[in-house]
Parts: sequence; C-alpha cells; structure tokens
Amino acid sequence: MKILADENIPEAKSLFSKHGKVSTFEGRDLDAKRLEDVDALLVRSITPITQQLLKDSNVKFVGTATIGTDHVDMDWLKQQGINFSNAPGCNAIAVAEYVLSGLFVISTKYNLDLRTVKVGIIGAGNVGSALATRLGILGIPYGIYDPPLADAGDSRTMMTEEELSDCDILTFHVPLTNSEQSNWPTKQLVNLDYLSKMSALKYLFNTCRGAVFKTDDIKSWLAENNERQCIIDVWENEPNIDTELLQKCLLGTPHIAGHSYEGKVRGTIMLYQAFCKCFDLDCQWDRDKIFGKNLPKDVIQLQQDLNFMQATSSAIWKVYNITDDDKALRAGMKRDLTSHFDRLRKGYKVRRECTAHRLDELTVPDGSLRTLKQLGFKS
Repeated sequence: MKILADENIPEAKSLFSKHGKVSTFEGRDLDAKRLEDVDALLVRSITPITQQLLKDSNVKFVGTATIGTDHVDMDWLKQQGINFSNAPGCNAIAVAEYVLSGLFVISTKYNLDLRTVKVGIIGAGNVGSALATRLGILGIPYGIYDPPLADAGDSRTMMTEEELSDCDILTFHVPLTNSEQSNWPTKQLVNLDYLSKMSALKYLFNTCRGAVFKTDDIKSWLAENNERQCIIDVWENEPNIDTELLQKCLLGTPHIAGHSYEGKVRGTIMLYQAFCKCFDLDCQWDRDKIFGKNLPKDVIQLQQDLNFMQATSSAIWKVYNITDDDKALRAGMKRDLTSHFDRLRKGYKVRRECTAHRLDELTVPDGSLRTLKQLGFKS
C-alpha cells in the first residue's frame, strides 16, 4: 500500500508505515501526477481536494488532519465511494490556550480586569467548549452563541442576540459555511452590519476561518475607534494576507493557533484510526512513546508576589506567548509576506500544551496552584 502525507503531519511515518510505504509532499505543491499509484492521501487545510486532483487516481482514502473541511469536495468524494475522515476537536485545547494568551495580553496592555468583562463565544463546538471550560475555571464571565447547535437540541444555555451585543469581547469558533450549506451561513458573517449591532464590543478574535471576517469591513471598524482591537490568526486569501489589516491588528499570527504538538498528533491519530477501519487493519500505537517526545525540560517557576491573574498569565505565557508569533509575522512585512507566512507555518516551533508542563509548586502564589492544575499543568 502507498500512502502520501503532507510533510507537516507529525508522526505520520511512525504510525502509518507499518501498513505501507509513506511518502511526503509540500502542502501547496501537489498535482495529480503524484497520486497515480497512491492508495491513501493525508492532507492539511492548504491542500484543496478536488475532482481535478483525484479523478485519475486510485486513492481510496482521504484524510485531513484538520477540523475544517471547506478545502475538500465532500460531495464528489462521496459520489466516488472514496472514504474520508477529518479530525474534529484535535486542536481545541491549543486554540483555547491561544485565546487565553491573547486575553492576558489585552488585560495587561489595557489594565483590564478580565473578571469585569463578558466574553462571547461564537460557536460552541469542540473549540468553543474547550475555551468556555477554561474561562469558567478562571472566573472570566462568558456566554455561548450557537444557533445550529441550539436547533439540534443542545441543552446548554445559549445567549440571545441582544445578550451577544453586550459582550466586550467576541471570539469566533465556527465552520465556514454559505447559505446553501446552512441556515446560519458564516462566510463574511462579521461585516459592518454585524458589527454595528455589537454596541459594547471592543475586542475581536478570529481563530476559525479567515473568510468569516470581511476584511475591508474589519479595517473600517478598527479605524472608526482607536479603542477597538483585533487578534487574528486566520485570514482571507491565505497566504496572500492583507498587510493593512495586519498593521491595524493588536496581534496577528500565521494560522498557527491550533499548532500545538498535541493538537497535531491527535489529528494524525484520528486519521490513523479511520484509515485502519477503512482498510480493516490492526490499529495499535504507543501513546506514551508518541506523546512522550519533545517534553519541556524546564520546570516553570513563578513569583510569589503575583496576584491570581498575574500568576495565571505568567504560567500561560511560559507555555505559549502569542506575542512571539505576532513579532515573527510582522518581521516579514518588509519582505515577501506571502512566502514568509508559509515559511512560518512550515517551520513552526514545537509547542506543547499546558498538560506537558510542570510547575515548581514552591514558587506558585497561594491560591493559584489548584487553578493552574485545572488548566492542565502538572507538578
């Protein structure tokens, strides 16, 4: 069996090679010729899966190590009887930790007590739920808004549109859909008309899909009031992102919010399990061996004189500091930003989630240790 995998899917060779020969490719550089004798294709979001790409191939299984599937022609795959799998929820924790890192930047930069504001979570699936759990642990007020889930019978209390308009911070975790796919289409959902209804809104996060935001309208909204701020990880027309929008953002990153080691490996494992089911193969793997790689060597030390929020933000930033990725992306603004964007993603650092980090308990201020452990830190 021949398996072709995006070079940025971690542990693909260690997992899949027991069942066949694994070759890799660069995500934006795949043509039909490479697929002539391939049985299984593993991709990420930058590789469009189309009829043109696959029509002359022998591919029987396609997997994307991502939550989203808007880069995949699902209807055509189904018509052809090609098995498909994605990885819903694989990077939910990573994205939630990314948003926390951004929230603490806002809190520090603008002297804002996060326990006095309200965060609106748009999209209450895996990512939105992971974020809600963490905000609850930290005592940061939040509400969730997800009409499709509410219609499907989700029992959680959802905000009304009126309550949504009272939120100081909105963070988006929705799939990209159009009016043919959903009664609540999200393509360019966040435009001037939408924003005009959000009377209390000052801070926007987008970590889901770039096209959920209408770029020109976001720029206009930011220009209207210098107190408004955006933190954006996903952009329309990636990797050819809008330089002016990046300049106007408080923080901008190159579509890496979910790029933790754990998140990527969970995605690979989910594809591996689906692949084995598709081909009726033995599905075994060593969890300790895979997740035991690249563990941080240093124990996190804090300062005893920090208050609760300062201690939490310090610990989160030692795990993941969003400003590092912002600086790295802005460094390419004087060069070819499109190529720079892709290089940053391709060569992204090994980033571990809170669960991979240990705390020096003696340095943790009183009252913070239990909370940090609830966020996943070990001691």
